[in-house]
Amino acid sequence: MEDDGNAKNDDDDDPSVHLERFQQSHKKRVRKMEEEKDKLQNEIETMNSIVGSAAASNDDDIIEINAGGKIISALRSTLTVAPDTMFTYMFSGRWEESMKRDNNNRVFLDEDSELIEMIINFLRMKKREDPLRPINEPILPVSKKENFDSILNYYGLTEFFYPPPVFLPLDIGKIDIVQQQLPGSLVTVTKSDNKIKFNKVTMDTSFHSVACKPSLNASSDEGSFWKVTIDKMPQWILLGIIGSLGGTNTSHTNPTCYGWSIGSQVWVGGSSRSGDSGWTTFTQGECLHFHLNSKKLTMFSVQKNKKFVINIATIPLREYYIHFNLYSIGTTISLEPLGEEERERILEN
Repeated sequence: MEDDGNAKNDDDDDPSVHLERFQQSHKKRVRKMEEEKDKLQNEIETMNSIVGSAAASNDDDIIEINAGGKIISALRSTLTVAPDTMFTYMFSGRWEESMKRDNNNRVFLDEDSELIEMIINFLRMKKREDPLRPINEPILPVSKKENFDSILNYYGLTEFFYPPPVFLPLDIGKIDIVQQQLPGSLVTVTKSDNKIKFNKVTMDTSFHSVACKPSLNASSDEGSFWKVTIDKMPQWILLGIIGSLGGTNTSHTNPTCYGWSIGSQVWVGGSSRSGDSGWTTFTQGECLHFHLNSKKLTMFSVQKNKKFVINIATIPLREYYIHFNLYSIGTTISLEPLGEEERERILEN
């Protein structure tokens, strides 16, 4: 009797069995290849459709939008101003076929028409923005602020409308200057890699407000740091922060203004407090280190070797901007980031 372990399956020697197995395996491979081919063809057709749509689109295309029942028209170039956002991708021309449309083939956005119109108007202004006079974000009714923020977040526009705060160290390259442009009133701005120089060049003696965007980091204990050097100071000058960019050139009286000026004046909420915290005055050539956090604004004078502090813990504002007010022609100051050792020094008790 033969050993079962050495038994041989007779089918292994049957040519017809081998042929059948081969044919079945071949059919499976062919079927898989056909499926992959169909999948690849579908992907090619999809990409061709996207590329074709993009190629057919033009910055000068007029796009009609039905925003909650209100028709708004805008150029494609306006709707795609904000880079790397969902809003721009939607109107780039690549996804035309997938967008919801009304009965007249207009793009339909199921949103508050007033808020969408605000967004598009802001994009229009940003398209022709003067870098020296950045566009302010829209002013909203309090009742619509939450909905507006939600819409911005959904379309990826939050940081475009509200640039993130300047965190330490101060990034000079990302700062935009806001100043009130009036006839005969001008402060020139000169930027280098690590410094911004401000020079009042008008022929009159009048207050002139200058602020720096984006907002500072005032929401944490770490806060923001910056340095100001008074290169030339014929007369009055104010250095500090402000919570509003839409004020007048008498910005020192703005309720959101906090800082120090000539003549022992300390400005707290737009009101002057003479000699508060031992403050006296600025001198030409003086170097001043500033620190703003959620509780206070601190100024350290290198020449005086002394700190001056304004408490802001009770002020209900989330945004502050570096702020200057220059009075006389020839007044020149420089703005720079603080170095690591300088930051450590101003944080010392």
